Amino acid sequence: MKKKLANNLSLKVISVLIACVIWILVSGTVDPVRTNVRYSGVKVEVKNDGYILDAGKSYQIADEYQTVTVYVTGKKSVVEGRTDIAVEADLTQIVNMDTNPAYVPVTLKSVSGISEEDVTIIPKTIPVTIEDTATKEFLVTGMSTGTPGSGYVVGECTTDPEKIQIQGPESVVNKIKSVVATVSADGMTMDATKKAKITLIDQNGEPMSEEYLQFFNISDDHYVNVLMKLWRVQDDVKIKANYSGTPAKGYQVDKITTTPETISIAGSEAALKKLENNGNTLEIPGELINVDGINSDLEANVKLSALISEEDELKIPEEVGQSVAVKVSILPYGSREYDLKTDAIQIQGLASDLRASYNKDKISIRVKGTEANLDALKTGDIKAVIDLTG
Repeated sequence: MKKKLANNLSLKVISVLIACVIWILVSGTVDPVRTNVRYSGVKVEVKNDGYILDAGKSYQIADEYQTVTVYVTGKKSVVEGRTDIAVEADLTQIVNMDTNPAYVPVTLKSVSGISEEDVTIIPKTIPVTIEDTATKEFLVTGMSTGTPGSGYVVGECTTDPEKIQIQGPESVVNKIKSVVATVSADGMTMDATKKAKITLIDQNGEPMSEEYLQFFNISDDHYVNVLMKLWRVQDDVKIKANYSGTPAKGYQVDKITTTPETISIAGSEAALKKLENNGNTLEIPGELINVDGINSDLEANVKLSALISEEDELKIPEEVGQSVAVKVSILPYGSREYDLKTDAIQIQGLASDLRASYNKDKISIRVKGTEANLDALKTGDIKAVIDLTG
């Protein structure tokens, strides 16, 4: 009986050993070890930056060193498809503060199932440039994008706060030319306040990378409120051109015309009311059109920005031309100019299979005569003929 039990015990031990071997083989097949599973673009989290900032210094890390590549070795089920791989650079571990740049090691943060021995980080250390701290104050310019609702434009963009203080590495702070905050005005039909993240503009007028923001101590946490005030658009505003000076002897100013004759202007309600009181007329001052000593027609291009300004709470909508063409007709005494519509011109000799068209709506005709005759002459009395025969 004892011999039989001994034999059975041996079989049981052998069975357990075989089972262990099979388990090892199976587990190695089902969940094999993976070496150097790659995770690229892992962002480096900076830790204990007060170690540098409290000493009155600032630091910056170049863009190419703000992410690293991490290689992980371990069981397939543990190392593949991870979304929690994280690394950090503890600035208290800088190798040598006397070098510039200084180098700080990059280490694995606490990650479930993975230890420091299981990973390789490339690069193992990253350079940190340490320099004096500079502080500057900047006005924040509010800007808008998009198109407000029909009949409106963005008249004013103001920010709250109006200015911010930026503290950071001296070399980088000195690159900043201005600060803007941009919001969308799409579809707006009333004033609104929106929150916007600031954008730093460099000395070349180009936006600086948002990555720079992490190196700055910026008041109001990088955000400001932008108040957009909408101005109503007033259509059919007439343009009246004045002139200064005296034409050459024997000549006179017959008339002044503008192209276009009317424009659209946007403004605050107070500014538009003032414009209405002036007959909804925008005047071109005489000093911009000088006819001294001239004996022929004068043409000038006047920029509308010279006539109105946002300080007057008026502006020209973007879709409207930004200039006006002014023509001063200068004629000898005893002459007068008349505008004749082209559709009143008679055409003779046009073949039946042809049709005539004009590239303008009217033409100017100059007539000499006595003052009494010119006063009596009406445009309807003028007949114009085009002879196309032969």
